Amino acid sequence: MTQPHQDRSTARTLGGALRRKAGLVLRRVATRLHDPYADQLNQIRDELREEIVRQGDRLLDRVAEFEIRSRRDIVYAGDQDAALESNVFARENLIGARHFGSPPETLKFALSLAPAGGMALEFGVASGNTLRTIAVARGGVEVYGFDSFEGLPEAWLNGMPAGAFARDDLPDVPGAELVVGLFNDSLPGFLEKHPGHVDFLHVDGDLYSSAKTVLDNVGPRLRPGSIVHFDEFFNFPGWKRHEYRAWMEHIEKTGVEFTYEAYTYNDNQVTVRITHVPGYEAPAQDEVSADHV
Repeated sequence: MTQPHQDRSTARTLGGALRRKAGLVLRRVATRLHDPYADQLNQIRDELREEIVRQGDRLLDRVAEFEIRSRRDIVYAGDQDAALESNVFARENLIGARHFGSPPETLKFALSLAPAGGMALEFGVASGNTLRTIAVARGGVEVYGFDSFEGLPEAWLNGMPAGAFARDDLPDVPGAELVVGLFNDSLPGFLEKHPGHVDFLHVDGDLYSSAKTVLDNVGPRLRPGSIVHFDEFFNFPGWKRHEYRAWMEHIEKTGVEFTYEAYTYNDNQVTVRITHVPGYEAPAQDEVSADHV
């Protein structure tokens, strides 16, 4: 190839490279001119990428936490065991009972089952929320709430030592009368002054000893149709040692018969209805009320 031909070829090559380079620059300029938000979009893209990385790290942490919990966390394992035991209990005993997804729903249903004419007693008032519900449902007639307001008299579950739930002031509960003191101190005198049946009994003292005291004293006042609503009956570690145990011992000792009426499937509440009390002779009006509950 002669020198002129070589020069022309080199010029063409250089010209092509320059044209390509110029075209690339022009495209970039055109892109920026036509897309004034490119920088903002790039920033958003970078922020999204960083957020995805952060969320991925959080997910990995959660998976690791769950893995450790499922293998080593004894509190979690206790909750799982209690739920499984309660599931077996429910399948064997609560087939015909209504189930609810929150404690207030279960309580309101339990109240709707209770006959009229007798007392409504709650043991374990605390803030007064459930006692207010009871007072409204019963029209403020013969509604009484028992509590020492000094907290649990003894330790209950993990993290709930003696004194848990203590209050410095008494709750305001329109339509209900508060009876202040330990159950075993206040109940005998109260029952002497208040003869008559108990149509609705709310056991919310948590402990076996508290539930036993209530049932020993109030049990003789229950009649066919009376409703007993337990707030911590099952579905927590050690549930067979507390309200459940007190109730099982009570029916074995007294021969009282009952049916399960309701429960909270993701909490601890169970409602029962008294169907037979050995030796109980109902006045005519009580027989009618029980038949129409």
